[in-house]
Amino acid sequence: MLLVPVFSALQLLVPHLFGEAIDEVSNFGEEGPPDGWIVETVLLLIAVTLVASTVRFGSRLLQIGLSRLVEEELRNDLFRHLQRAPQRYFDQARIGDLVSRSTQDVELMRFMAGPTLFFGLSAALLIPGTLFMLFHVSPSVGVTVIALFGLIALGMRIAFPRIAELSRVVQDRQADISAKAQEDFSGIRVLHAFAKEEAEVESFGGLAQACYDAHVDMARSRALLHATFVAASLAAPLAVIVAGVVENLSLGQLFSAFVYMQLLAWPLLVVGWVVQTWHRARAAADRIDEVFVVEPEADNAQGEFADAAPSIEARHLTFRYEGAATAALRDVSFNVQPGQVLGLVGPVGSGKTTLVHLLARIYTPLPGQLFVGGDDVLDLDLGELRSELAVAPQDPFLFSDSLKSNVTFGAPDTVAAADIENAIAHSALASDLDAFPDGLEQVVGERGVTLSGGQKQRASLARALLAERRVLVLDDTLSAVDHDTERRILETLRQRERSQTTIVIAHRLEAVRHADHIVVLEGGDVLDQGRHDDLLTRDGWYARTWHQQQEKRQ
Repeated sequence: MLLVPVFSALQLLVPHLFGEAIDEVSNFGEEGPPDGWIVETVLLLIAVTLVASTVRFGSRLLQIGLSRLVEEELRNDLFRHLQRAPQRYFDQARIGDLVSRSTQDVELMRFMAGPTLFFGLSAALLIPGTLFMLFHVSPSVGVTVIALFGLIALGMRIAFPRIAELSRVVQDRQADISAKAQEDFSGIRVLHAFAKEEAEVESFGGLAQACYDAHVDMARSRALLHATFVAASLAAPLAVIVAGVVENLSLGQLFSAFVYMQLLAWPLLVVGWVVQTWHRARAAADRIDEVFVVEPEADNAQGEFADAAPSIEARHLTFRYEGAATAALRDVSFNVQPGQVLGLVGPVGSGKTTLVHLLARIYTPLPGQLFVGGDDVLDLDLGELRSELAVAPQDPFLFSDSLKSNVTFGAPDTVAAADIENAIAHSALASDLDAFPDGLEQVVGERGVTLSGGQKQRASLARALLAERRVLVLDDTLSAVDHDTERRILETLRQRERSQTTIVIAHRLEAVRHADHIVVLEGGDVLDQGRHDDLLTRDGWYARTWHQQQEKRQ
């Protein structure tokens, strides 16, 4: 930034030196120029030009380089902040819109911190400097130019408010397109299955039309602004010609005035460009700031996790999702000792997965209601708490990477090959490896698209087992596998050393038959709890469902 004034001063000096040289040439008599004048003048002009070019190159290199660092830091900060955002934010946010904010909006901020700031400062220095030099050459030219500034100011006054408004509209429409494309590409199999391709093309076309309309409206406003700059730049040479006739300017003065007018035209165009970019960058900054103002997950606790497999206890646990009319859990109480297996069963929507989310503090429970190892989960360090939970969800997420990378995702970097084989065997995934040409190195595609539902669940189970955390959570993990495979997996899991406290969520009650404690939930309430044999002696939901499932399996 400090080099820009140096370059601007040299740029203003060059027309003056050329003008003086031309006047001196005009005043030479028959004797011609003094000895050495040509060499000295040429060398001076070359030296000034070279210094100006070098300074300009250095200032641009530094400023544009700085803007890339700003882009990198802002993008990293934004991504880091999103990693710490609470789950309720992602429940409402559109992923495509977040992608747009992390790419297009950050790029606009980089452009503002780089070329826009650089050229804007140059224009801010060149415009008053050029006007001063023009007044020095001819006051009438300077007055005319001031009048032209009034025309430009009028165009700005009309166009700027509209441009500011449309800048946000354009970026919101672009975000709509990103969100729609991301959603449709992720759900392409559903679209094909229901033959909704044409409907989605039409829907996407509507968003594209809205984006087109917003861009055209923006172009109209920018065209009005640009027209005022063009009109001013076309009127400027006329002012120089009139001044040259009226004031009888010398040839050198006339040349200098023309060069200064040309020099002034560029920063005038830059002013309009800077202002337009400023409004777009400000809209981008507002959209990025909407992410940064989201409060991250509270993590002020310093409590350490238990050394061994911990106990898990709920004391009158009650939780309501934000905006929900009824509570997802009401007055839930149970106590599971270290190393035991807790079974959670009940109809769909009874609150089983909600309880696990509270345990991992994906959602925040009330103080004094949920305990791990005797400590309130709110008193435990959030990172340490989650690092000791291994969750195999019903709807697993697999990255677009190799099967091995997905299985070892939560494992230590130095995991042994034998441990990987054991996890694969315990999850009954080993028999499927022969079907993959590359075995464990098989790339599974985005979200594991090349795998069946059962294979994805077993890969997720292998990932949870290999992580070897102190708490293992199986959230209806085996719902997509057949009964025989489920039985083999459950038998293998029962034979594992009880170094973990395990939570098993299931709709098939066979999966919790051997659990140390079973909690039956319905509508967020505890209907019953106890061991499998005890629950069968009562004529409740568990006993009825068990008998129905056994009859279907026969």
